[in-house]
Amino acid sequence: MPVTRMLRLSLVLFVAIACSSDATSPPFRSFVNAVAHAECGPADGPAVAIFLTPNAVGSVEPSAPFVRIYVAVQVAELAGRTWNANTDAAALFYPDASNFEVAESGNMIVTSVDSNSTITGTVDLNFPDAGHIKTAFRATWIPIHALCA
Repeated sequence: MPVTRMLRLSLVLFVAIACSSDATSPPFRSFVNAVAHAECGPADGPAVAIFLTPNAVGSVEPSAPFVRIYVAVQVAELAGRTWNANTDAAALFYPDASNFEVAESGNMIVTSVDSNSTITGTVDLNFPDAGHIKTAFRATWIPIHALCA
């Protein structure tokens, strides 16, 4: 086989392999840090927001990228239940400070809530652009006073 033909074939194979990679994979797959706090629910009822992030969390709302899961119940009501991302909860992925996308499907299983309101569980979520995010979490409770209207 002539050298030029072999080089062309190698180039075609290289381009084909490069183009077959998953272009919609999220930039971060490891959401190892988590926090949670109270929020206002419908009709000013209780709600909880859980934030999952690849970076250490230093404030009530972390810097992007992060996943935010909202459930309209008191923190004590989370434990021992599975929360569907489309019917029981809302799951959003924030790739940056000004954009977000809603989960297409998935769930959150809360295994426990301890006496300090630390929430332990797992999430398995699918986002249109961010892809599949599946991880265990232990969300430290940040006590805040949510002022609901």
